[in-house]
Amino acid sequence: MKILQPERVTPNVWATGNVGPVVGVDFETFYSSTYSVSQMGNWAYCNDKRFNAWAVSVSDGERTCVCEPAEFPWGTIAGREWVSHNREFDETVFLRLVELGFINGSAGTPRPTKWHCSAALCAFLQLPRDLAGAAWAVFGVELDKSVRSRAKGKQKGSGFGVQGSLFTDGISDSDQDYAACDAEMALALWRELEKHWPAHERRLFNLTCDMGRRGVWVDWEYIEANLTELNNTVVNVGGALPWRPALSIPKFEEACTAIGTPPPRSTSASDPDFLTWVREQIRSEAVTWVRYMQRIRSANRTAKVLESMQARRMPDCRMAYELKYFGASTGRWSGGGGLNVQNFNRKPAEGVDLRRCITAPPGFVLAVVDYSQIESRVLLFLAGDAETLDMFRANPEADAYEIHARATMGWEPEDGVQGSGFSGEETLRDYCERTGSGLRQLAKARVLGLGFGCGARRFVEVAKVMAGLEIGEEESERIVREFRESNPKIVSLWQSLNDACASCDGSKYLLPLPCTQVNPVLSRFLIYRDVKADSEGIECTVGGERIRVYGGLLAENWTQATARDVLASAWLRCDAQGFRPVLSVHDELVFEVPEASAEEDLRRIVGILEEPLSWAPGLPLRADGKLCSVYAK
Repeated sequence: MKILQPERVTPNVWATGNVGPVVGVDFETFYSSTYSVSQMGNWAYCNDKRFNAWAVSVSDGERTCVCEPAEFPWGTIAGREWVSHNREFDETVFLRLVELGFINGSAGTPRPTKWHCSAALCAFLQLPRDLAGAAWAVFGVELDKSVRSRAKGKQKGSGFGVQGSLFTDGISDSDQDYAACDAEMALALWRELEKHWPAHERRLFNLTCDMGRRGVWVDWEYIEANLTELNNTVVNVGGALPWRPALSIPKFEEACTAIGTPPPRSTSASDPDFLTWVREQIRSEAVTWVRYMQRIRSANRTAKVLESMQARRMPDCRMAYELKYFGASTGRWSGGGGLNVQNFNRKPAEGVDLRRCITAPPGFVLAVVDYSQIESRVLLFLAGDAETLDMFRANPEADAYEIHARATMGWEPEDGVQGSGFSGEETLRDYCERTGSGLRQLAKARVLGLGFGCGARRFVEVAKVMAGLEIGEEESERIVREFRESNPKIVSLWQSLNDACASCDGSKYLLPLPCTQVNPVLSRFLIYRDVKADSEGIECTVGGERIRVYGGLLAENWTQATARDVLASAWLRCDAQGFRPVLSVHDELVFEVPEASAEEDLRRIVGILEEPLSWAPGLPLRADGKLCSVYAK
């Protein structure tokens, strides 16, 4: 596609001409090292007293207008379709300017018929999400983003900002060129690529944005009380250290030397070198000092999260947040906007349970529903292991670790019968508790660690982190070997994917998701561009980055992408039946349901998630659900 060079026009000239059916819209705003949307999220950023949108650029491909938002004739694009690169940011800016009175039209607030996002579109196609990266990947055009960098910390425009100070720097020619280019490129990307973005995926994007904008109900008193406690912890624990500032590593090392203790290479609690140092210096006062430093860091990290939540408090007492649609190349969602709601600690930190901050509003309860060990089931489905999947179907209450132990590790209870019909017999968990066996933990480590080609050296670490097992390298080699021998279909899957990708040397490898194989309307692929295969392995481009891939990694990507589609399909079905989640975390959806109908609503939602999928026949799905007043695992 040829990139057009639209005519640059003034607001008055723009108002006199015909406007195309789709326009690119891009806002330019003030930001600094302490004030940015990446740190604060869209809502908090736009509702801060420092907020100043100093320019808007609008382009229909034939003409482009760059001016201050209050100067643009917004009525001329009302009723058109708009597209922005990162729509959620531009739409939040737009709505804030409407609220502040900087944008209006003769017939009321100008609105688009649809507002599209070229960044989400690019992410779906596994292209770079950032505008410069997408422009280069799609058109081979290099965008100069240095103007934006030079604008950091500088107020622009000629009007009054939200905080009332006068800005006298007008919009320079370079500023106008930069702003115009962003609107023009967003429009060009949309025109070139939008036909490849299916309607149901666009719906998922909009549902994701709506969910974050609506936000979650939060116990603000719990947050305030715990912030006070965390600050007290920092002061009290820091006061027990014989140096200031408390977290100074040089001061800590000096104190260690003074008492004759060699300082550790790292003070991270999870670092293997640190753990070795603790064992060697267990009687030294330095170990206590490090523990204090770790507590202070933990308290500071937790306090920062709570403060971030406070900054996102909306007038209706809910908390806005961002969840990034297609945050990973597999399609999974990820956290964004400086507060990752998908990464709250599973266990309390310094007595604070971050999940506990999210609560049900008055008259409602939370219905928390998640897929049980979905990736284990999907991997077996993709590998064609029907026999093991039959065991899941015959024993819906059994977990993946027990199924794995029975199917591939030769485990049967003393009075058990080999095969899939073991309902009612002693479970693996009960057996291990009765005998003190670590078999279930080993099965867990094998299921979580070995399904995607993990080698013996890596498995030593995986077994420790995922299952708390201490195993040597020789034993690890035996376990890895036994796993591969007893799971030939999974190993065969690795090899077939590796060979298929390698055969695309010099081009791109398209790995179709199961939904595509059954229904082309649901078309979705994992895309590995610019494949280079040689004796050293396979290298390709994913999301604009060069990475090395192999059969096990491809299987992992395929599994995670398919599991994502399982959840996405359920989300759409829930929406169709009137259930809209307020939060999604990995394989989990969280709903606010009325107290009066909570039990029935939960039953219906679980049923929706467990519905068989036409595009994944033979994949047994199990969803676990519970009702609670506060969010918890």
